[in-house]
Amino acid sequence: MSIITLLILLLMFITPIISVMIVMLRFSEIKRAANWPQITGDVTDVRLQQSGSEYQPLLEIAYTVDGQTYSSRQSPVSKIGQTKGSKKWAREFSLQFKPGTAVTLYYDPRRPKRATLHPQQIGVNDTRLQLTSGIMILLSVGIHLLGARGLIANYLNLAGSSVAIAMLISTVVTLLLGAALGLLVQEMRQVRT
Repeated sequence: MSIITLLILLLMFITPIISVMIVMLRFSEIKRAANWPQITGDVTDVRLQQSGSEYQPLLEIAYTVDGQTYSSRQSPVSKIGQTKGSKKWAREFSLQFKPGTAVTLYYDPRRPKRATLHPQQIGVNDTRLQLTSGIMILLSVGIHLLGARGLIANYLNLAGSSVAIAMLISTVVTLLLGAALGLLVQEMRQVRT
């Protein structure tokens, strides 16, 4: 077996495993954020950030955890779930967050410098996260299928539908292995804390 074949074999198995693990770990972080402890912070600065034709208020918030002071930049969400709007809307909405205003923050007990105003919204509705997760898994499965097809056809001397079935089994087993390793890493992280 040549070195190139070994590299393809390694790449075709490692890529989907790592992709599934990364996606699982990211979504477990999002789920864990819903249970972060809350703390009161003080708004130290308010700015408007422009994104295309829309504006959103950005708050600089100082807070203290275990005697250590941290600073976090946050985008508040209105009662109806709006974060961006016209300049007039953003200016009016930001008036309720003048410097010195106390706000409730939720912080990550593992890394207190990470905080948010809305833990239930961390990444769950983030289209970029969902899109990149989907693309990452699809590309890794594509790499796996291409590698599996070549290896199965060349080394197992299978043809026709047997190749397709072997590729499908190989892909499912690889994805399940990635999911199992992702669960194992999650468990190990929970044991440490």
